[in-house]
Amino acid sequence: MMWGVLIILLGLLLLFAEMVIPSGFMFILSITLVIAGVVMIFYTPESEGGGKTPGLIAVALLVVVLPTIIGVLFRYVPHTPLGKRFFLPSAPVGETNVVASMPEVAELEQYHGLIGRTVTPHQPSGMTLINGRRIDSVTEGLFLDAGQMVRVVRIMGSALVVRPIESTGEIGELPDDLVT
Repeated sequence: MMWGVLIILLGLLLLFAEMVIPSGFMFILSITLVIAGVVMIFYTPESEGGGKTPGLIAVALLVVVLPTIIGVLFRYVPHTPLGKRFFLPSAPVGETNVVASMPEVAELEQYHGLIGRTVTPHQPSGMTLINGRRIDSVTEGLFLDAGQMVRVVRIMGSALVVRPIESTGEIGELPDDLVT
Protein backbone atom coordinates (compact mmCIF):
# COMPACT_ATOMS: atom_id res chain seq x y z
CA MET A 1 0.00 0.00 0.00
CA MET A 2 2.91 2.31 0.72
CA TRP A 3 3.95 2.34 -2.94
CA GLY A 4 0.40 3.12 -4.05
CA VAL A 5 0.23 6.15 -1.74
CA LEU A 6 3.64 7.37 -2.91
CA ILE A 7 2.60 7.06 -6.56
CA ILE A 8 -0.62 8.99 -5.84
CA LEU A 9 1.41 11.73 -4.11
CA LEU A 10 3.80 11.86 -7.07
CA GLY A 11 0.79 12.20 -9.40
CA LEU A 12 -0.59 15.07 -7.29
CA LEU A 13 2.84 16.74 -7.33
CA LEU A 14 2.94 16.49 -11.12
CA LEU A 15 -0.58 17.94 -11.27
CA PHE A 16 0.67 20.93 -9.27
CA ALA A 17 3.64 21.24 -11.62
CA GLU A 18 1.22 21.20 -14.57
CA MET A 19 -0.66 24.13 -13.05
CA VAL A 20 2.55 26.14 -12.70
CA ILE A 21 4.22 25.09 -15.96
CA PRO A 22 1.48 24.08 -18.43
CA SER A 23 2.52 21.39 -20.89
CA GLY A 24 -0.28 18.84 -21.14
CA PHE A 25 2.17 15.94 -20.87
CA MET A 26 2.52 16.32 -17.10
CA PHE A 27 -1.29 16.38 -16.77
CA ILE A 28 -1.65 13.05 -18.58
CA LEU A 29 1.23 11.58 -16.58
CA SER A 30 -0.20 12.83 -13.27
CA ILE A 31 -3.67 11.40 -13.93
CA THR A 32 -2.08 8.11 -14.99
CA LEU A 33 -0.01 7.99 -11.79
CA VAL A 34 -3.02 8.75 -9.58
CA ILE A 35 -5.07 6.01 -11.24
CA ALA A 36 -2.12 3.58 -11.05
CA GLY A 37 -1.66 4.36 -7.35
CA VAL A 38 -5.33 3.65 -6.59
CA VAL A 39 -5.19 0.40 -8.56
CA MET A 40 -2.06 -0.60 -6.61
CA ILE A 41 -3.86 0.01 -3.33
CA PHE A 42 -6.78 -2.17 -4.49
CA TYR A 43 -4.46 -5.02 -5.56
CA THR A 44 -2.18 -4.90 -2.52
CA PRO A 45 -3.03 -7.82 -0.21
CA GLU A 46 -5.05 -7.03 2.91
CA SER A 47 -2.20 -8.34 5.06
CA GLU A 48 -0.05 -5.43 3.77
CA GLY A 49 -2.76 -2.78 4.32
CA GLY A 50 -4.34 -2.84 0.88
CA GLY A 51 -7.54 -4.27 -0.49
CA LYS A 52 -11.06 -3.13 -1.17
CA THR A 53 -11.66 -0.89 1.87
CA PRO A 54 -8.37 1.09 1.70
CA GLY A 55 -8.87 1.41 -2.08
CA LEU A 56 -12.34 2.89 -1.61
CA ILE A 57 -11.00 5.24 1.08
CA ALA A 58 -8.27 6.38 -1.33
CA VAL A 59 -10.85 7.02 -4.07
CA ALA A 60 -13.10 8.94 -1.64
CA LEU A 61 -10.17 11.05 -0.46
CA LEU A 62 -9.17 11.82 -4.05
CA VAL A 63 -12.75 12.83 -4.92
CA VAL A 64 -12.59 15.38 -2.10
CA VAL A 65 -8.91 16.36 -2.18
CA LEU A 66 -8.37 16.69 -5.95
CA PRO A 67 -11.05 19.37 -6.61
CA THR A 68 -9.95 21.20 -3.46
CA ILE A 69 -6.32 21.27 -4.59
CA ILE A 70 -7.29 22.39 -8.09
CA GLY A 71 -9.55 25.11 -6.70
CA VAL A 72 -6.85 26.40 -4.36
CA LEU A 73 -4.31 26.41 -7.18
CA PHE A 74 -6.62 28.36 -9.49
CA ARG A 75 -7.29 30.80 -6.65
CA TYR A 76 -3.69 31.49 -5.62
CA VAL A 77 -1.44 30.68 -8.60
CA PRO A 78 -2.47 33.84 -10.57
CA HIS A 79 -1.14 35.95 -7.67
CA THR A 80 2.32 34.37 -7.66
CA PRO A 81 5.13 35.96 -9.69
CA LEU A 82 5.05 33.10 -12.19
CA GLY A 83 1.25 33.14 -12.35
CA LYS A 84 1.24 36.86 -13.15
CA ARG A 85 3.15 36.04 -16.33
CA PHE A 86 0.47 33.61 -17.51
CA PHE A 87 -2.79 35.26 -16.38
CA LEU A 88 -4.24 38.64 -17.34
CA PRO A 89 -4.75 41.06 -14.46
CA SER A 90 -8.33 41.46 -13.32
CA ALA A 91 -10.00 44.87 -13.16
CA PRO A 92 -10.24 46.37 -9.66
CA VAL A 93 -13.65 46.10 -8.03
CA GLY A 94 -15.88 49.06 -8.86
CA GLU A 95 -13.73 50.26 -11.75
CA THR A 96 -15.42 50.32 -15.12
CA ASN A 97 -13.63 48.92 -18.12
CA VAL A 98 -12.51 51.87 -20.22
CA VAL A 99 -11.59 51.45 -23.86
CA ALA A 100 -10.62 55.11 -24.14
CA SER A 101 -6.95 54.17 -23.86
CA MET A 102 -7.05 53.40 -27.60
CA PRO A 103 -6.23 56.59 -29.53
CA GLU A 104 -9.16 56.19 -31.95
CA VAL A 105 -11.67 55.79 -29.13
CA ALA A 106 -10.13 58.56 -27.01
CA GLU A 107 -10.58 60.88 -29.99
CA LEU A 108 -14.31 60.11 -30.03
CA GLU A 109 -14.71 61.29 -26.43
CA GLN A 110 -14.71 64.90 -27.69
CA TYR A 111 -18.08 64.28 -29.37
CA HIS A 112 -19.92 63.28 -26.20
CA GLY A 113 -22.98 65.51 -25.76
CA LEU A 114 -22.68 67.19 -29.20
CA ILE A 115 -25.49 67.49 -31.73
CA GLY A 116 -25.29 66.19 -35.26
CA ARG A 117 -27.37 65.08 -38.22
CA THR A 118 -27.72 61.53 -39.51
CA VAL A 119 -26.20 61.20 -42.98
CA THR A 120 -27.51 57.69 -43.63
CA PRO A 121 -30.52 55.84 -42.24
CA HIS A 122 -29.76 54.17 -38.91
CA GLN A 123 -31.08 50.61 -38.71
CA PRO A 124 -29.75 50.88 -35.96
CA SER A 125 -26.25 51.84 -37.21
CA GLY A 126 -25.17 54.38 -39.77
CA MET A 127 -23.19 57.59 -40.26
CA THR A 128 -23.68 60.92 -38.49
CA LEU A 129 -22.28 64.33 -39.43
CA ILE A 130 -20.84 66.15 -36.42
CA ASN A 131 -18.63 69.24 -36.71
CA GLY A 132 -18.15 68.57 -40.42
CA ARG A 133 -16.96 65.00 -39.88
CA ARG A 134 -18.76 61.77 -40.80
CA ILE A 135 -18.56 59.29 -37.92
CA ASP A 136 -19.93 55.78 -37.41
CA SER A 137 -22.83 55.83 -35.00
CA VAL A 138 -25.50 53.57 -33.58
CA THR A 139 -28.84 54.29 -31.99
CA GLU A 140 -30.23 52.81 -28.81
CA GLY A 141 -32.21 50.31 -30.86
CA LEU A 142 -34.22 52.87 -32.82
CA PHE A 143 -34.53 53.20 -36.58
CA LEU A 144 -33.78 56.73 -37.79
CA ASP A 145 -34.09 58.36 -41.20
CA ALA A 146 -31.27 60.27 -42.86
CA GLY A 147 -31.23 63.98 -42.01
CA GLN A 148 -32.59 63.62 -38.48
CA MET A 149 -31.06 65.66 -35.64
CA VAL A 150 -29.37 63.55 -32.96
CA ARG A 151 -27.34 64.02 -29.77
CA VAL A 152 -24.33 61.87 -28.81
CA VAL A 153 -25.20 60.20 -25.50
CA ARG A 154 -22.15 57.95 -25.06
CA ILE A 155 -19.25 56.20 -26.79
CA MET A 156 -19.49 52.43 -27.38
CA GLY A 157 -16.38 50.81 -28.80
CA SER A 158 -15.39 52.82 -31.87
CA ALA A 159 -18.87 54.23 -32.55
CA LEU A 160 -20.96 57.02 -31.12
CA VAL A 161 -24.30 56.17 -29.54
CA VAL A 162 -26.85 58.76 -30.65
CA ARG A 163 -30.39 59.57 -29.56
CA PRO A 164 -32.88 61.54 -31.68
CA ILE A 165 -33.70 65.06 -30.54
CA GLU A 166 -37.45 65.32 -30.04
CA SER A 167 -37.96 69.08 -29.69
CA THR A 168 -36.15 72.18 -30.88
CA GLY A 169 -35.75 73.29 -27.25
CA GLU A 170 -33.23 70.51 -26.72
CA ILE A 171 -31.03 71.68 -29.59
CA GLY A 172 -29.80 75.04 -28.39
CA GLU A 173 -27.35 76.68 -30.78
CA LEU A 174 -26.44 74.62 -33.84
CA PRO A 175 -22.95 74.38 -35.31
CA ASP A 176 -22.47 76.19 -38.66
CA ASP A 177 -22.28 72.97 -40.67
CA LEU A 178 -25.74 71.87 -39.50
CA VAL A 179 -27.58 75.10 -40.21
CA THR A 180 -29.46 74.74 -43.50
